[in-house]
Amino acid sequence: MCQAVERTLSIYLSSLPDSDYDYQEISNIVSEPDATYSQEYISLLARQGKIDAHKEGKNWYTSKKAIQDYMDNRQRKRN
Repeated sequence: MCQAVERTLSIYLSSLPDSDYDYQEISNIVSEPDATYSQEYISLLARQGKIDAHKEGKNWYTSKKAIQDYMDNRQRKRN
């Protein structure tokens, strides 16, 4: 039930006019040339709740901003 509420809220927030969250399928995000992580890793982050994402059917949806927020706020930084 919590996942349904979260998904509904995410869809609502992404539809607001000044929303920074443009939800796309993870496969579309990682196919872009500037992608930092693999599809498997982003899916893992989504399943663990470490990034803002929701699942519709068998596909995960997230935004570039959610991934960037994760990269900016993670505890272990790359050198």
